[in-house]
Amino acid sequence: MHGRKANNYKEEYGKLEKVKELIPVVNDLIIKKKTSKYEKKYIQMSSTILRKCPYIQTLWNYRKKYFEFIKDEYLNRNKKLHNDTKAGDSEGKKSEEFKNELKEIMENENSMIEDILVKFSKCNELWFHKLWVIKYCIKNDLTDLKYLLNELEYCKKSLYIDDRNYHCWNYRSYIISCINIYIKKTNEKLPKNMGSIEISEDDKNKHVEQNVNNFNVQTSNCELSKLLIERNFSNFSAWFLKYSLKEELININEELELIKNAIFTDPSDQSLWEYYRWFLFKKGKYEEEIFFITLENNSLYIFFQNIVKINTDKSKCYDSQNEEIYGEWDRQFIINNSGNKNLESYIYIFKVNENVNLSNFSYLKLSICYYKYNIHTPQNINYEENVLQDLLIAYGHLIPNEKNQYNIIYEINFENFSKNFHFKLLLNYSKENNKEYQTVCKNNCVKSYTNLYKYINDTNIRLNLAKNVNFSLLNFELEQINELLCLESDCKYALFTKYEILKKLERFDDLFEVIDKLKEIDNIRIEYYNEKESELRIQQKVYDYYRSSKIEDTDEILDLSGLNIENIIYPFMIEAFYIQRINLSNNLLFESWSGKCTINFLYNLKELHLCNNKIKQLSTLMKNLYNLKLLEMLDVSNNELVKLDEELDRYELDAPPLLKEINISNSNIVLLLNEKYKAINKLSSFHVTFKGEEVVLLR
Repeated sequence: MHGRKANNYKEEYGKLEKVKELIPVVNDLIIKKKTSKYEKKYIQMSSTILRKCPYIQTLWNYRKKYFEFIKDEYLNRNKKLHNDTKAGDSEGKKSEEFKNELKEIMENENSMIEDILVKFSKCNELWFHKLWVIKYCIKNDLTDLKYLLNELEYCKKSLYIDDRNYHCWNYRSYIISCINIYIKKTNEKLPKNMGSIEISEDDKNKHVEQNVNNFNVQTSNCELSKLLIERNFSNFSAWFLKYSLKEELININEELELIKNAIFTDPSDQSLWEYYRWFLFKKGKYEEEIFFITLENNSLYIFFQNIVKINTDKSKCYDSQNEEIYGEWDRQFIINNSGNKNLESYIYIFKVNENVNLSNFSYLKLSICYYKYNIHTPQNINYEENVLQDLLIAYGHLIPNEKNQYNIIYEINFENFSKNFHFKLLLNYSKENNKEYQTVCKNNCVKSYTNLYKYINDTNIRLNLAKNVNFSLLNFELEQINELLCLESDCKYALFTKYEILKKLERFDDLFEVIDKLKEIDNIRIEYYNEKESELRIQQKVYDYYRSSKIEDTDEILDLSGLNIENIIYPFMIEAFYIQRINLSNNLLFESWSGKCTINFLYNLKELHLCNNKIKQLSTLMKNLYNLKLLEMLDVSNNELVKLDEELDRYELDAPPLLKEINISNSNIVLLLNEKYKAINKLSSFHVTFKGEEVVLLR
């Protein structure tokens, strides 16, 4: 019926009968396991069953218990041998024989698993039992580095057969960690001062063979990714493996040639474009960098592009004589959905002690310690929360307080701070900055904030480019993509990559054309492209604001009204940091518990218009805006602001210290003041004032 082939009932019935035969055996093994009775005949029986159906986890668990049992028996035999045997040489030989016997048993177990994997290559139970065997051998000194490296070779052969076998990719990552654990364990066992202790040449050679220098995870990953990609371009896992390669293993020109050959061969393969964009925009960006630093009220404000968790106990500040400058570390709190303050932040503040005046310094050095989980250092990845926990604990390799810690050394020359009054910007043009940016540092920053915008904007672009990628290379790659689009005009991956390049080059007219084309050919994601278009319009408005020859400082208002803006997530729009007046009226903004809206980080804001948005809780909005210490005027008219059952006589607002005026016209607060709370003339610390049709809170 409906073109479907009818089931072969005889075949299904035969399978069912075979399953029924297994039930008594499995039940019997469960009983044996509960009573801790482990017999070799059941191991042989379970082998027969598992070769036909390896998905029965109970049988694998029984085998694990059996191997643990015979291990204990082996140790007892060694102890008994030690007590009963008088001849030392004979004792050593017997002990080695027992160890080799157990080693052979485990090697046979591993061989059996590999035989079964030929037919059941994606059986999860098989791969994890195989990993358990390897861990068992490492913990009981039944293996060596050569055997572990053979496991990597087995993974390579398996991936030749099926390059998308994620079980094998997962197993390979665990084996790499096992190899590093084994090497560390071997090095710890070796005497620290080999020169003062007599060690045979055989032992020395054995250690050299097992030394870490003979295994390099980067080289292994490089070779495997190259082999698999040459066999098949369309292999996301192989391209992803390249993300972890060190800079010295990648030749930029050869890599770009490989990418373009793959792209022109199959432009519709997403994995190629994902790697291409990573290569242009993220390669080499494995550690956090400081975005920019400002100086205000004897405090240093340190901005990051990403949310960061700093170890404030280990982070230090030093003067030119390398003497520590003492102070207190703080952060701008990011509030999560439950209302609790997050331990991470985008901005950290170092406030020096009262007896120290930063104006007396010409040089400081920051040493900032932070945490980051980094997938680009596979040899350092910790699996303590999953299947390798027992192995790591067995050798004391778990150091929770030290894992994934990195350090930033940042030098501050006070001559490079801008001359504006509030939040002086450190114009720190390091060697990594493009030379064309350095001319900005020569300009006078007293009358115009344009140079400060340019520094933040250029730094933002630089931090979002891969190492060794510059504007010349981006323009060349843009030409290559345009050539492809002449052949494949509807390739959305090529268009989106073109969009990312144009965005870095700030070519707005071309960007809007690309967005329109993407919305046309990929209309399923039209809302996503609408959001991108909204971001572009904001970016262009800020760009045009500073480019205008009429603007000599920040007295002009930045008009971002009516752009259908729903949210502005930091660090987007942070280029407006020195704009003092912003109009975001007639948009779709709402107060957010996350506190990640860029408005909350624009410390120089004095006047903010949020009229006719989606703000439902004024108190929540004020908590997020509390960091705007210079804010004087806020317009939140035509928003709900409170619920109609709010008790205004107990209403509290955590307002910024200089905020003098809040326009609350056409809000639920006004409705309540006109009806239920007519007698109230003060709300929190603000006086309620009626100015014609407007209702404002004044302080």
